[in-house]
Amino acid sequence: MARLQGASYVAGVGRDYERLMEAPLYCDYAVDYTKTDPFSVKEWCDKPFDVIIDLAGGAWPALLQHRSSGHPSIVKSAKSKGRYLTITPDNPVFEIHKMRDFFKIFLFPSLGRAISSRIGLSRASMPKYSYVLALPETSEAVTRTLALASENKLIACIDEQGPFPFTSDGVRRAFELQASYHSKGKVVITVSSDK
Repeated sequence: MARLQGASYVAGVGRDYERLMEAPLYCDYAVDYTKTDPFSVKEWCDKPFDVIIDLAGGAWPALLQHRSSGHPSIVKSAKSKGRYLTITPDNPVFEIHKMRDFFKIFLFPSLGRAISSRIGLSRASMPKYSYVLALPETSEAVTRTLALASENKLIACIDEQGPFPFTSDGVRRAFELQASYHSKGKVVITVSSDK
């Protein structure tokens, strides 16, 4: 999807870094975060990214830590049009019992980071922070995404352990894989074999 939007270089971070460089993802370069600190990859520090898309959470505090220790950043600053996009809080596992929990997890950290990265002193050293919560109000993004899928330009990554059967054991195994946070793509359960 990044290439379809004009990205000239796509990097990935994951435990199975070799898979990130294969179909359908085709990253140019990938690292295993259990063996290599992605924020210290020399090539990325020498030529920082325009955009980081954090799908797992937790990269923003690491970027702050690297900045405070004087290391070069792997993403351009907001002043140089660098952007950081995320779809999840720093810790992807959370519980919300009261409205204040929601604000504490989603609103306050995101709002503070968005403001400070746009108008604060960190604008010169940190990328512009954006927490992406939802699709636009129009159906244009969904229509465009479905069109790309029908043209085979956008292919879903499905965990090779599935699809799981729609049985008690199959559904349990699918949920266990999902709960492990180590699925390698979407976890799929076959509900019906009818086409």
